Amino acid sequence: MDKGIIDTVAKHSTLLYGKDDEERLVGIHQVSDSSIRLYSRTEKGKTVWRDELFYPFFFLSEGSLLEKFSPGGNNRHWLIRLNRQNYYQYLAIFSSWNDYRTAIDHIRQKTVWRESEEDKGVQNLPVSQLLYNKGDAVTQYLMQSGKTMFKGMIFEDLHRIQLDIETYFKPQPGTSSKVEIGKDQIIIVSMCDNRGWEQVIHTKGRSEKDLLEELVRIVTEKDPDVIEGHNIFNFDLPYIQRRCEINNVAFTIGRDGSIPRSFQTGIRFSERTIDFTFFDVQGRHVIDTYFLVQAYDATKRSMPGYGLKAAARHFGVAAENRTYVDYKDMAAVWETEPDRLLDYALDDVRETREIAALLSGSNFYLTQMIPYTYAHSSRIGPAAKIEAIMVRDYLRVKEALPKPGIGQQYSGGYNEVFRKGILGPIVYADVESLYPSIMLTYNVRPKSDTRNIFPDILSKLKDLRFEAKDAAKQERNKGETQLADNLEALQGSFKIIINAMYGYLGFSSGLFNDYEEADRVTSTGREIARQMIREFEQRGARIIEVDTDGILFIPPEHIRSMDDEIALVNEVSSVMPEGITIGYDGRYKKMISYMKKNYALLNYDGTMKLKGSALISRSAEKFGREFVREGYIFLLEEDIQGLHDLYVTWKERIINHDWSIEDFSRTESMKQSMEQYIEDVKSGKRSKAITYELAKRKSLETKKGDRITYYVTGSGNASSHHDRGKLAEEWKNTSPDENTQFYLKRLDEFTQKFLPFFKAQDFSSIFSSDTLFSFSPEGIELQREIISTSDEHGYMEL
Repeated sequence: MDKGIIDTVAKHSTLLYGKDDEERLVGIHQVSDSSIRLYSRTEKGKTVWRDELFYPFFFLSEGSLLEKFSPGGNNRHWLIRLNRQNYYQYLAIFSSWNDYRTAIDHIRQKTVWRESEEDKGVQNLPVSQLLYNKGDAVTQYLMQSGKTMFKGMIFEDLHRIQLDIETYFKPQPGTSSKVEIGKDQIIIVSMCDNRGWEQVIHTKGRSEKDLLEELVRIVTEKDPDVIEGHNIFNFDLPYIQRRCEINNVAFTIGRDGSIPRSFQTGIRFSERTIDFTFFDVQGRHVIDTYFLVQAYDATKRSMPGYGLKAAARHFGVAAENRTYVDYKDMAAVWETEPDRLLDYALDDVRETREIAALLSGSNFYLTQMIPYTYAHSSRIGPAAKIEAIMVRDYLRVKEALPKPGIGQQYSGGYNEVFRKGILGPIVYADVESLYPSIMLTYNVRPKSDTRNIFPDILSKLKDLRFEAKDAAKQERNKGETQLADNLEALQGSFKIIINAMYGYLGFSSGLFNDYEEADRVTSTGREIARQMIREFEQRGARIIEVDTDGILFIPPEHIRSMDDEIALVNEVSSVMPEGITIGYDGRYKKMISYMKKNYALLNYDGTMKLKGSALISRSAEKFGREFVREGYIFLLEEDIQGLHDLYVTWKERIINHDWSIEDFSRTESMKQSMEQYIEDVKSGKRSKAITYELAKRKSLETKKGDRITYYVTGSGNASSHHDRGKLAEEWKNTSPDENTQFYLKRLDEFTQKFLPFFKAQDFSSIFSSDTLFSFSPEGIELQREIISTSDEHGYMEL
C-alpha cells in the first residue's frame, strides 16, 4: 500500500514532531545509568537495535541550588543559563542517571524561603517548585533528542499480539466468588496477532510450568511491538507473573530478555479513578483495551459496560457463533468440555484484537508526535501531551520555562434552556470548533509563552486535520479503506489536541496556563452564542436550548425541507464574525426538552437519541433505563395509552419476578479505597454505602476503581439498604429474593421523569394500576411547551 500520503499529511514539523526525523522506531528502554536502547523495525519486518548515550536533565529555578553539588568520580554535570526571563531559568544536565537522582536529593536538602504569591507571608518552597523535570529516562531521552516512536509507519505496520488467560477457578460454597490473583493454576493461554496468526496453548497432558515456559518462548519468537489484553494490567499480567514465581519460571518477555518491571499507579476517566499495576515490558508496549473502552466512553457516554463481552457486542465485533462460558464454570467446563473452553478463550483474544484496532489509531498517531512511548501516551491526558510538545520546543532552543499561574477561571460556556416540553420540528446547528476558532481568530495565547508557539501549534494542527480529513474522503472514494481508516485516525489524533488546548489554559498544573485567556475564550463564546440566538430569532426561529457551541431551535413556519433548513443556517453563518462558521448538524421530527443538557430527540426514521444523566443515568438499573427510554418514545408519539400500559407491564413483572438479574442489578464503582471508606464512615464524613458494606461482608479484596454489581434483598421500605446488598451472581431465578417493595419504589422514582409533561391528576392516573375503572387517555393533555425563565429574554415560566 502506498503510504506516501500519510507522510504528506503528517508533515514532520520540528514543532509538532520534534527535530529528529528518524523513522520506524518501535521500542525503547533504559539499559544503563547513561544509555538508552532503541529498537527499529526494517521495511522487511526485521527488528534491529542499538544503544545511545543520553544525558538526564531538569529545569531549575536558581543556579545556586546546585552549589557544592559534587557527585564525585569522573562524572560531570552542566548548568546552563537559559534565554529570556522566566521562572525556571537554568537547565541542569548530568552525565548519568545516578548523578541526576543525587542532584535532586541534594536540592531536597535545601531550604528556600520565598514570599508567597497568595499573601500568606514567607514560605519554604517544596522541591516541586524549585525544579521541573520529566521523571522517566525514556521521556527525557525522547524530549532532548527530538525523536518520536513510529514515524514513517501506519498502524498496521505495528506487530500487535493479543493475550488472554483462563484459570482453574472452582468456587466453593460459602466462599468468595472473586478470582484471586495467582491462587489457581493457569490452564489456557490464548494468543493471536494482527497478521493472521492464532494459537491456544493449555495444560491438558502437561504441567502448568511447561505451559508458562512455552508462553515465554512464543512471545520471544514472535517478537511483538505491542502486547494487548482486556484488563491485562489488573489480571492477566500480574496473574502470569505470580504463577511464574510459583513454578520457578523466568517471565522473560522483555525484548532484551528481561522480566517486566511493575509499579502501582492510577488512571482517571472523567469522574472515576482506577488504581492498577502498570507493567513495563522492556522494548515493548502494553495496551489495555479495558482502559481504551473507558476512555472512549468518557466522551461518548454510550457503553453498557466495560467488560470484554459487553464491549465486543457494542462495537459489533462479537462473532455470531461466539462461545460464552461463565467464569464460575471454568473448572467444570474444562473437565467435561475442554474444546468448548478452548473456543471461548480464542474468541476472547479475537475480540480484544478487533477492539484494539478500533480504538488505538489516534493514540498511535499521537505517539508519532509526542515524546512518550505508545503505552505512556495511551494512559495520560491531553494536557500532558500539549505541555510535552511545548516543553520539548523550549528545550530545543534553550529557553526558560514559566511556572503554573495561580488563580481560577470565572466564566464558563453558555448553557441555557428557553423552552421545555414536547416540541418540533427541530433543527440542530453548531459552531464548528468554536473554542479553537476563537483562539485562532482572536489570537489567544498564554502570556507566559514567550516563544508564542501555542497559537502556532493550534494553527498547524487545524490545517493538518483538514488535510487529513480531505485525504481520508478521497481515499475512501477510491476504495482504499485501510488507508482511509489510518487517515481518519490521524485526523482524530489532531482533533484530540486541538480540542484540549482551551482546557489546558485553565489547567491548574499547566506550566503555560492562563486563566484570563481561558476566560476570554469563554466570554467570547458567550457573545457569539448570544449573537447566534438573535440572528435565528430575527428570522423567525424559536430557540429551545443553547449548549456552548450548539443550538436547537424550531424553524419558522415557512421552512420545512432540509434544503431550506440548511439555507437558513448558512445565512446566519454568513453574518457571524470572521473565522466563526455555523454548520448544519441535523434535523429531528420532535424533541422532549427536559432541563439543561437533558433532552430526547426523535429522528424522522423513528429512532430516538437521549442525552443527559438527569433523564437516564447509566448507573441506574437496566429496567429503569428501558422504562424511561420506551416511555419517552410513547411520549414523543403522544401515545398516552401506550405509556400507561408500559408502566403496568413493568409493575406486574416486578411483582411476579418476571425478569432477570441483569434487569434490576446495579453496578457502582469504588471511588475510594476500603481503608479510606472505613475511616470516613467512622469520622462521620460519609454514610455507609451498600457496595462497601457488601465487600466487607464478603471479604472481597477491592481497590479504588473496582466495580461491584449488586441487588437489594429483603422486604419492606427501609430508609437505608446498605446492609441488604447481595452480589448479582448470588441471585437465583428459582428462588428470587430481591426486595419487591424497593424495586416498585424505584419504578415510581423513574416515573418522575414524566412529571413535567402532565397535570398532577393526569400524571397520577397514567402511572397507576390501582383503580376500579379501566384506564382511558381521553381528556389527558400534554404540557406541550413551557417557556423557561431567562433574564436575557424576559420570559416568565408558565
